[in-house]
Amino acid sequence: MKKQEDLSNLLIEVSKFYYEDQLTQAQIAKKVGLSRPKISRLLKLAREVGLVKVIISNPYEDLHSLERKLVSLFSLKDAKVVMVPEADDTLSKQVTARESVPFISRLLQPFDRIGVGWGVTIYEVAKNLPSFRLPGAMIVQLSGGVDNAKTKNYANEIVQTLAHKLEADAYTLPCPAMVDNESIAEALMRDAKIKHLLELGRSCNKMIISIGVPGADSCLTQAGYIKHEDLQRLQKEDAVGIMCNRFYNSKGEVCDFDLDRRTLGIRLEDIKKAECVIACIAGIGKAKALQCALKAGYIDYLVVDSITAKTLLFDFSPFDLQASEDPLTSFSIDK
Repeated sequence: MKKQEDLSNLLIEVSKFYYEDQLTQAQIAKKVGLSRPKISRLLKLAREVGLVKVIISNPYEDLHSLERKLVSLFSLKDAKVVMVPEADDTLSKQVTARESVPFISRLLQPFDRIGVGWGVTIYEVAKNLPSFRLPGAMIVQLSGGVDNAKTKNYANEIVQTLAHKLEADAYTLPCPAMVDNESIAEALMRDAKIKHLLELGRSCNKMIISIGVPGADSCLTQAGYIKHEDLQRLQKEDAVGIMCNRFYNSKGEVCDFDLDRRTLGIRLEDIKKAECVIACIAGIGKAKALQCALKAGYIDYLVVDSITAKTLLFDFSPFDLQASEDPLTSFSIDK
């Protein structure tokens, strides 16, 4: 009994030297007066009897698990989750956009009509995309732009950058995101050039978009297109997100028809009809808007940061994902 106790103490001592103090086997051998091969056998024995347990943490396996759950829960064709640092929204956007590039690149084919949204995240995607030739392809701006002293959406830069890198034709939409009334919008949409560009946008077989959130900090509000009274009305009408300048509610439907009729660009139904919609989303503040867009079936391929992905899967019990017709009936999203 004493011999077994002494052996156990020796195993613990040797293991602490090796795993905690990070001494080499030779250093441990000299310290306890045993040979190096003997130390090696003691370390092996410590693992065999369970005194030492080696756990290999693979964060990428965790990401793959999140990806599989997102695909199943929201009937996606594929998803990529990007590990990002906590509490740094700007860095999160940059990292997510950069890491999305291989995922997005493999989805693009010759002769694609690629419609693009605008905003910082999509601009980062365009900047990081490598140059490769895509014969017969075209890049089309999907909605009117915003560019003033207070805010910038990079709409023109995104189209031109992608077209240059892919050796594709570029089509920018030379009109504002919104106008003051429906009559002006109708007049602009009757213009031959704008009408043609809008038709091109609707005909895109692939779209690369991001999602915005209604509020005082949104690009449309900062640029003066959305007034305080508009925000109050949008809040009453259950507005949760913005896609291509179109406001939608928790069901993924148009939530303010007055604003919608004054908006220039493709419509929500055009996004839903597209063959392939790729969304690149970063920022936990967009989680609810993203969840509603996913539930409504707008998105086919998703790139999302790890924090937002976990929020989608585990922190949204108030939205009752399981109440929808979902194949993962046994999957719980409660905290």
